[in-house]
Amino acid sequence: MAAVGCVARFATEDQFASYCMAAPMVRGSGKNSRVQLNRDGNCRLNWALHIVALTRRCCDQQTRKFLAKVKARGKTPRASLRILKTHTARELFRHLNSTSPPALFHLAAIQRHARIYF
Repeated sequence: MAAVGCVARFATEDQFASYCMAAPMVRGSGKNSRVQLNRDGNCRLNWALHIVALTRRCCDQQTRKFLAKVKARGKTPRASLRILKTHTARELFRHLNSTSPPALFHLAAIQRHARIYF
């Protein structure tokens, strides 16, 4: 999660989900339309969200209930995982936004200025 840096640079949950490569995008042409995840963003953060989503799907009872509702709407297992990743990214944004101390913002700015990456 350190790859996010300063979460204050994202104005909305949607911008954060887009950065995490977890924002849904409608793709297609003509009569075809399908929903895919945004392919622009941070691949490492997307991988971390993927692992979190897989773990939540196996171990968390609330997530199982959520996925049962999604399946009842007729979504495929792949689509349900995509929806879960988007939901997880938005939850993470809300959590980081509510708990990030201002000192971390300054540290992230210093690291970017000095080009220090972990």
